[in-house]
Amino acid sequence: MNLLSKLYTINCKSEHEEEMTAFILLQLEKIEHEGGFSLEIESDAMGNLFITKGESDSYPCVVAHTDEVHIQRRRNVCRRDGMIYTTNEAGEQVGCGADDKNGIWIALRMLERVPSLKVALFVQEETGCHGSKGCDMSFFADCRYLLQCDRKGASDLVVCGKGVPLCDDDFIPAHLLEQYGYSPVEGGRTDVVALKEKGLRQPCCNISCGYYNAHHDDEYTIEAKLENALEFVYSIVTAM
Repeated sequence: MNLLSKLYTINCKSEHEEEMTAFILLQLEKIEHEGGFSLEIESDAMGNLFITKGESDSYPCVVAHTDEVHIQRRRNVCRRDGMIYTTNEAGEQVGCGADDKNGIWIALRMLERVPSLKVALFVQEETGCHGSKGCDMSFFADCRYLLQCDRKGASDLVVCGKGVPLCDDDFIPAHLLEQYGYSPVEGGRTDVVALKEKGLRQPCCNISCGYYNAHHDDEYTIEAKLENALEFVYSIVTAM
């Protein structure tokens, strides 16, 4: 969980995400070097990042966002009884930005593990999905589906967001839902919802990734639940 700890110390308030973007780019270089392959990395005028690994007729795509709601400048990462959270210099718990640093963590881990994959990392989700609203949709033309990891808890597979259908209830095979403990639910607004509103044809969903109390000082992650979300996403990608 060293990577997650580093993510939790980064300040990336909406519209001030430069530090996170720089860190992600360094991590992508490390993934390339250690894996012995090259990634195609693009960015747009808004600061969204689009990454392609491998050559394929079609790709699975993992989505996350690079901003958080918190303003805290300095954070210390703490672990206790399988929980990870952050504190300020006075030892008081403060928000760690697990929404959506957990999603970034899953995206980076998937780039390490999967031979062919696309990843989209959007800016300014927390202030109205501005990054995804303004992106060029052509990146997704050869994607089979989009999996966003930006949902609280550990068991939700959001198939409809803010009244916008994202996929069929049976999009994910039932045996995978049962194996990893997920169920289809309705949820809120996030980037895949904005993409659907822009005309995205492919099925997509938003997946719980182990964080709780998002947007509050007592935000925390259950490490085992985050690991379970990673394995769930990996199993979807390798099966579909």
